[in-house]
Amino acid sequence: MFAPVRHLTEHASARPHDLALIGVDGRWTFAELERAVSAVARRLRELGVEPRQLVATDLSPADDWIVTLALFRIATRTVSIAGVGSGSGLLVDALLTRPGTRRVDAALVIDVDRLWIEQAIADADDPEVPNTPTVLYPRDDATCRVIMTSGTTGRPRGVELSVRAVEHRLANLHRYWTDARVELNLMGLSTTGGFHTALAALQHGSPFLAVEISDERFLRVATEARAQVLCGSPVQVGQTMRLLRERSLTLPQLTEVRTAGALPTAALITQVAEQLAVPVRGVYGSTEGGGVAMRMLHLGGDLSNVGSPLPGIELDIADESGVSVPAGESGEVRYRGPGLASGYTAHDAEQSFRGGWFFPGDRGHLTAEGSLVIEGRTAEIVNVGGVKVDPATVDAAVEGFPGVIDAGTFIIEQVPGVPELGLAVVAEASCDLRALDQLLRQRLPGKHPTVFGQVSVIPRNRMGKVERSRLTAEFARRLNL
Repeated sequence: MFAPVRHLTEHASARPHDLALIGVDGRWTFAELERAVSAVARRLRELGVEPRQLVATDLSPADDWIVTLALFRIATRTVSIAGVGSGSGLLVDALLTRPGTRRVDAALVIDVDRLWIEQAIADADDPEVPNTPTVLYPRDDATCRVIMTSGTTGRPRGVELSVRAVEHRLANLHRYWTDARVELNLMGLSTTGGFHTALAALQHGSPFLAVEISDERFLRVATEARAQVLCGSPVQVGQTMRLLRERSLTLPQLTEVRTAGALPTAALITQVAEQLAVPVRGVYGSTEGGGVAMRMLHLGGDLSNVGSPLPGIELDIADESGVSVPAGESGEVRYRGPGLASGYTAHDAEQSFRGGWFFPGDRGHLTAEGSLVIEGRTAEIVNVGGVKVDPATVDAAVEGFPGVIDAGTFIIEQVPGVPELGLAVVAEASCDLRALDQLLRQRLPGKHPTVFGQVSVIPRNRMGKVERSRLTAEFARRLNL
């Protein structure tokens, strides 16, 4: 039996009254969650959902988790598109969506909300209605979950996770990602981080906090649930800390902050130390490969050093010919391990999966001790006037400037073939952009932006990474390029 299905059944029997799921609009014990999952699985089969179909969910977080577990019970392939945005390119067999919302096409569309779930439970309580048997996945290499990812490219791709990959990751999450502590994870079920946090909570018998957005209401729910870990991308963590300050809120049981999806900045580490006074764990990995390396982060440390590979992970640096390079020499990062995804749902144009390795698109080098130092994204590093620049370093240099709320660096060519750095800023009225320009010229000589502009919002993906191509398109439009 697939691990999440087995864990739910076991906890519903052994600890039926313990909390299993907490949302802003409801709570479920393990017994109640088991009852809801069983009823929803039965209703979905009645409506025509079949094993092995690819079923997309676009639901509120708590409903999404109930429905996802029900889909696992009937051995479908599931994908959450909540928060993914349109244009996913997925070809799905069925779509389970909030009433009035339809962002992908499917032959079978079912409107699902809390009332629908409650009615399914009521109908299933009829003693004359037979239980729906659990359907087993046919093989351990069968796909059970698809997770949409696009990094900073803006091109959505579906990552196929097999039963074997998910169960391997689940057996090792406690080494680097999450354990039995109650966690406020800001990433959402449609991301690998949010999905695996939900799985781990089910495994350990801890309540899963189903988050849609980090707002004051949910922060109060997290406080009541005695959340011990705050997890998210550096941007998500920073935004949550700002909200805590503005609303004079605290997470009194907090013991750790965990970040993933991008390298945190020194300013964020300082802020966590001053405001929350808890350690920070940095995790390096990907949707495709799972966790790769982990390191506790400290003030004054090299934040580009993401640590040594986790057990079972083989990490390597390759040159342009695909040949391994010695420690200290830069090249393209690649890794492999038992938790590696099966591949993409569509054609892998970038050939990210090659020869059993996954190439995440990062450049870096290994230290003599075996730690990985990230130097930037291969696709983002640009040659500006003969100088190689990683736009992320400019983003980091802007952080903390008075009046800057958010910022994102991008590449633009006012003269064809001559790339320049641009900087988009979300700023308060009091922000002195000329002073910011002067500061960046001092901090980043030869690597500073030469195109500035204010925007209402910096486009970011679900993990908080800047979607630089969208900024390039916006400023090309502004400059009539």
